[in-house]
Amino acid sequence: MPSLNQAAFIEAAARSVLQQDYPAVELLVADGGSTDGTHAILERLSREFGDRLRWRAAPDSGPANAVNKALALARGDIVGWLNADDLYTPGAVAVAVALLQANPSLMMVFGEADHIDETDRILDRYPTLPATTPLASFQGGCFICQPSAFLRRRVFDEIGALDERLSTAFDFDLWLRVFRAFPGRIANLPRVQAKSRLHATCITRRMRRTIAAESVRVLARHLGDADPHWLLTYVEEQCASYPHGDSPADLRQDVDLLAAELAGCFSADSREFLRQRLAMDARLRLALPEAFATVTADGWATGSLRIRLRQVEPVPGRQRTRSFRPVVAETSLAGTALTLLVRLRSRLRRCLLGSARSYLHLACRHAAPLPSPLSLTVRTGQQAERHCIVAKQGRFSLFVPLAAAARPCAEIEIIAEQVFVPGLVDERSSDMRELSFRVEAMTLI
Repeated sequence: MPSLNQAAFIEAAARSVLQQDYPAVELLVADGGSTDGTHAILERLSREFGDRLRWRAAPDSGPANAVNKALALARGDIVGWLNADDLYTPGAVAVAVALLQANPSLMMVFGEADHIDETDRILDRYPTLPATTPLASFQGGCFICQPSAFLRRRVFDEIGALDERLSTAFDFDLWLRVFRAFPGRIANLPRVQAKSRLHATCITRRMRRTIAAESVRVLARHLGDADPHWLLTYVEEQCASYPHGDSPADLRQDVDLLAAELAGCFSADSREFLRQRLAMDARLRLALPEAFATVTADGWATGSLRIRLRQVEPVPGRQRTRSFRPVVAETSLAGTALTLLVRLRSRLRRCLLGSARSYLHLACRHAAPLPSPLSLTVRTGQQAERHCIVAKQGRFSLFVPLAAAARPCAEIEIIAEQVFVPGLVDERSSDMRELSFRVEAMTLI
C-alpha cells in the first residue's frame, strides 16, 4: 500500500485488507512521509494486528517507487496493491487466491470494481472487460481496475518491477506487459473485488493531463501508436469544469501544447484527425483564460447556456459598483451604436473607477428554424433574473454584467425559452439535441 497524507481513508483501507477472511495476509505500507496523522493511525493498527501489518516511512519518488519498495519486502507468493484511499470487498483475497491455486498456469487474476466517493457511496461500475480481450483493446482505455488485480510474485521477477519513470500510468504499463508476456494465463473474476475511491485530491482527478500524456506514451511504446481518443477524452474532461478547479491557466494553449508534445505517439492519419477536430471545436475556440461557455462542440447553445468564470478579485480599496442590466444589440445601425456605447462605458469605468472588466460579450446568431422573437433569461450570481429579447433573426450581441464574478466558481446562466430539435425539423437529420442559438465569439470588455 503506497501512502501519502491519506489519514482520512487509510484506516478503512488497511482494515479492508487485514480483516479479510483469508488467514495468511500481510499488509506492507510504504509511506512517503505523511504529515497528516497517518503515522499515528498506522502505529495504532500495528498494535492491533501485530506483524501482519508492517510499515515504513521514508521519502519516495512516487507511488510506483513506494509499491516497488513494499514488493521487495513482501513474503507472500501472491501480491496485489491497494491505494490508501481504496478498499477491498469482503472475501476478495480468498476468491483470488483460490482461483490462482486451482490454476497453476495463471499469472494474474482481476475482478470487477466500483467507483465510490468520499462517503463510500457507489458512483458507478468500473468498465471491466474479460481477460480474453485482445491486447490491442487497451487502445480504447484501461479495462482493469488496479486494486482488483492479484499477481503471482514471480511475475515481477520475469517482466520487471513497476516503471518508476511513470507518475500515474505505471499500472497501465504493467497490464500491457503482463498481457504481452503471459497470453492465455490471465483470468477475471465475475464479482466486485475492490472499490476505487474518487475524490478531489485523488490522482485520477488531480493529474488528468499527466494520466493522458503517460497513457498515450505507454500505448505508443507497446503498440506502436495511440488512439487519438485519449487526447479528445482529456479535452472533454477539461471542458466539464474549466476554468474552475484544478484547471490549466489557458485551455486552448494547454491542449495545443499537449497535442504537440504527443504528436510522435500518433499515426499521420491520427495527427490530421486530431488537428481537424481540435480546430473545429467551438468550445476551445471560444475559451478564455477567464471564462468558458458550455456550448456544444459545433457552437450551439442548448436551452441552458452556462458561462463559468474564473474568480475575479475586486480591486483593493474600491467598493463594488452597482450592476447593470444585460444588453442585447442586434445587427442594425441602432445595434451597432449600442455596442459602441457599451464598450465605451466599460472602458470609462476601467479608466476612471479603476474597476476590472465590466461585461462579458457574446457574439451570437439567432437563426431558423427558431421563430422571432427569441426570449432569453439571464441569471448572474445572486442577482434577480433579467430578461432580454432578440427581436429578429440574424447576428446579435449579448452583454452580460460581471458584477457577480468576484467570488469562487462564479457562473452566468442564459436560458432560452425557445429551442428546436434538428431531427424533428429535418427528416435527414438524426440529431436529437435541443438547441437555441449559436455563439460565434466571446470576449471580456
